Amino acid sequence: MKRANKVIIFGGSGFLGRYMIDELIKKNFYVVNFDKQKIPFKYKKLSFIKGDIKNYKLVEKAIKGSKYVINLAGISDIGVSLKKPVETVKTNILGTINILEACKKFKIKKHIFASTVYVLSSQGGFYRTSKHSGELYIQEYKKRHNLNFTIIRYGSIYGEGASNKNGITKIIYHSLKKGELKYTGTKRAVRSFIHAKDAARLTLKTLSNKYSNKSILITGSSKVRIMDLMKYLKKKLGIQKKLVYSNKTELGHYDRNPYSYKKIKNKTLKPRNNKNFKKNLDKLIKYLKNEQIR
Repeated sequence: MKRANKVIIFGGSGFLGRYMIDELIKKNFYVVNFDKQKIPFKYKKLSFIKGDIKNYKLVEKAIKGSKYVINLAGISDIGVSLKKPVETVKTNILGTINILEACKKFKIKKHIFASTVYVLSSQGGFYRTSKHSGELYIQEYKKRHNLNFTIIRYGSIYGEGASNKNGITKIIYHSLKKGELKYTGTKRAVRSFIHAKDAARLTLKTLSNKYSNKSILITGSSKVRIMDLMKYLKKKLGIQKKLVYSNKTELGHYDRNPYSYKKIKNKTLKPRNNKNFKKNLDKLIKYLKNEQIR
């Protein structure tokens, strides 16, 4: 189906995807949602394809006729990725390459890739490494096939519709069930929260050529101390029990600063001298000549 303003969202049934679809419809785009499960949205300009990004044939068929491709699909939970590194590679890396291949084939105007601020961190586990790999492949596809992109590194997104594993939702959900406020990280933690609706609106801005072939950080406008958040929730929810924190940073997560990635330093090993280079080269020539004769 060829439409001048057709956008396909991979992973559109997820938390951020639902907000993205809503904003795209408001902007008069025709939206195709490609996901494993359908959402109860009923728009005239919205269609659904059930599928998995690991299936190239389905991905290719879905992308045909699109102008823009937005990739929100994949394993995004740090804990899950730590437990399932192989599945994280298959979905987040190979699935992304399937999308890139189809984008290349149909000469998509731009591919928007949902990455994470964790690529700039020493934390994030296999989730971070898979997203970083995706970014590198996207940049290489631009270099080799002139496939335009925008990489978006999202910060801490919150809002209605998030799963119970989402940062703020996790805290509130636990308090409603257990009558206590518990944070699984330390009280020193700081985050820059951004509502999913704002994240979706800002993502749509990157469809502009102004943001082509760039990495964009989408995050909150100010830093929030988790201690202050917990105190606010305690008062708002009327919790009487003492606030509960962990004594250590949650596995795979950063505490205060996500920008902590450091490259491994190289050490070089060399032979003591290179006097045998020509001698070895002569041996190689003789070997290849003998191989050719056989």
